[in-house]
Amino acid sequence: MIKADEEMLAIANVVNPPPLFERGSKRCLRFRLLPRLRVCAHFLKDTWNHQLISQSKLSEILVRVPVKSLLRFRCVSKTWHSLISSPAFITNHLNHAHHKASQGERSNLLDQFILFRHYSSCEYCDEDDHGFRTYVTTNDEECFALHKDDESFPHNPTLKLKPAHKFLSEYFRIVGSMNGIACMVARSECFFWNPSLNKTVKTSFQTGFPSWFPVKQILGFGCDHITKDLKLVRLFYSKEENHYVVPPLVEIFTLSTNSWREVAAPSPMYILVQSKSSPQAFMSGAFHWVAHTPPGQGSSCNVIMAFDMVNEVFYEIALPSCLASKPHLNMTVVLMNGSLSLVPDNEVCLDSYYSGSVWIMKEYGVVESWTKLFDIDVGKQGVSRVITFRNNGELLLIKRWDELFSYEPYTQESRDLHFGGYVRDSDKSTYKNDSYFVDSHMESLVLLNECTDED
Repeated sequence: MIKADEEMLAIANVVNPPPLFERGSKRCLRFRLLPRLRVCAHFLKDTWNHQLISQSKLSEILVRVPVKSLLRFRCVSKTWHSLISSPAFITNHLNHAHHKASQGERSNLLDQFILFRHYSSCEYCDEDDHGFRTYVTTNDEECFALHKDDESFPHNPTLKLKPAHKFLSEYFRIVGSMNGIACMVARSECFFWNPSLNKTVKTSFQTGFPSWFPVKQILGFGCDHITKDLKLVRLFYSKEENHYVVPPLVEIFTLSTNSWREVAAPSPMYILVQSKSSPQAFMSGAFHWVAHTPPGQGSSCNVIMAFDMVNEVFYEIALPSCLASKPHLNMTVVLMNGSLSLVPDNEVCLDSYYSGSVWIMKEYGVVESWTKLFDIDVGKQGVSRVITFRNNGELLLIKRWDELFSYEPYTQESRDLHFGGYVRDSDKSTYKNDSYFVDSHMESLVLLNECTDED
């Protein structure tokens, strides 16, 4: 019987085999044409049957395998199906991906993706024999894809996605992506979608309201790191006369129990603001929003309001003094290299001069650590809003006419990505630039054992 370390090395070489033959040989061609998955599955199965490897070692190996392969590996045997489908394995597989990402090994993982959603009238193109492209116009088609955050974005997706559930015929909001699950909401329904499994769980909000009823709805999607539960917190403000009423009603949904309940902790006495395009700011076990005091209640005060997903309580984080009392702040909070950052979130007219500052909190919760990084200065190019930071340090921005471009903050150079996408309002006469959504995405097995409408 071979030693444990030799077992791991032998099986790892089958999962990700080194080149065995010189390039160009017929034997090499034949080997490359063999289904690698079949070779791996048979090898692991034979090893298991001859008791050369324990179940714990098998699990340790399989947590390194991509989701697509794991779904096929479940067909190897009943034992493998039971192992891969177990809640413990699903958690370990996700933890392994998080660990690799935290160790800076994302370049070797399939979780090095960003989830990109947009509506476009020019999504498809045909290329003739001379290399000329003809774009085929579509009618506000909703497009999802996984991309690498490199020079290929946004034109060459790694994988185009087709949600298993037909969400809506109209625009809906994506709250964020967490542990491989994208959370999407409509006015009365919420969808949890795992693109890796193409599986969706749907729920209705506990407290509904008529479509004509004036309310403001704020959402946050995060993870309870103690119970590993995914949670969706929902705040909504009713409107009286010309202002929203505080405190808002707050309720929370837990995915593992598929249930809603009201939050017992006191609700914030602020009006929370949520960006329509920027990804969520979830860190230190809490979701974060920019918030301000209601109009007519004395001097203006701006803060960051956070919701702790474990203890289910709200708390405040102070802003830089120069921003704390600024009326109509028009900024949103995003993450930059794991730190809270403030970026502009205001729309301006085409002929106005656009300039905004970017701030970072270098030490979480320490007000004195707020530092101004740079100013965004694009002159009269008509920027609508900032979406997020890219891996190369550039900012992803939206032009006035819904075109994407990257902005290098220190050289102040803008690079047009030559990509336009939009969604039309219900009256078909105006366009909204908030159909874009970009967020990091990690593949997972979450929802593997959940019953869905498609099952």
